[in-house]
Amino acid sequence: MTTLNDLHVLVTGAGQGLGFAMAKALLARGPRVTAIVRTADRLAPLRQLGADAVVGDAADAALMNRVVGDLQPDVLILNAGARLPMKPIDAQTWDEFSATWNTDVKAGLAGIQAALNTPLKPGARVLAMSSGAAMVMSVPFIDPAGLRLSGGYVGAKRMLWFMAHQANAVSRERGLGLHFQVLVPGQVIPGTALGREVASAYAGLEGVSAEQHVLDRYGSILQPYRFGDMVADLIDDPRHAGGVAYGLRADAGIFPLDVALARKEN
Repeated sequence: MTTLNDLHVLVTGAGQGLGFAMAKALLARGPRVTAIVRTADRLAPLRQLGADAVVGDAADAALMNRVVGDLQPDVLILNAGARLPMKPIDAQTWDEFSATWNTDVKAGLAGIQAALNTPLKPGARVLAMSSGAAMVMSVPFIDPAGLRLSGGYVGAKRMLWFMAHQANAVSRERGLGLHFQVLVPGQVIPGTALGREVASAYAGLEGVSAEQHVLDRYGSILQPYRFGDMVADLIDDPRHAGGVAYGLRADAGIFPLDVALARKEN
């Protein structure tokens, strides 16, 4: 049985927010961590923690093919993402509406294809960052109107979830032995720049603080460091090695999603 100490984890979008939190939590557990950051000004904090770092765009397929092929990580975390427009649909340009498709989904595709086509070694795992917003059309208690400022974000995050299932199908068909999963934070995380922006926008409509909006909607606040710890736990715990989608919440910890579908596919 491997432990986190034996692993090499590659994290995209690691310069800030949840990517940085995941890199920090993993480094505290012992694995080697390589971070991909978009700009050089994000390098120093990661290197101070002990991470290796690469500057580049995680949506660049050539970069991802090269880095994944050269490093052959045991775990690849696809976290790169764009900011939301935070405008109603009648006020968004196409570029604003599609920003998360051109970043989150494009970078997810580049990472997934690099893992499949390099390919990564058998037993490697790929974790793509989705969102609880991806459940808006399938879980009744998530009101679609409650995400009315989010543009194409909901669909983009749902697509990343679907892409993990597509990639698992390719891995099985080609006998690659790779496993693709999605991380689904079940609540807005105001401790990140993106989470603060989202919470503040909706809180402004309600006349409350960003923290109060999160508490009113979700009942608890998930801190970035706690999210990072839960991702490290998910990677380390063999009970989470076979599922495809996992939710993460401050009040519920790690919980499996689409379990029946994952069992059927496996």
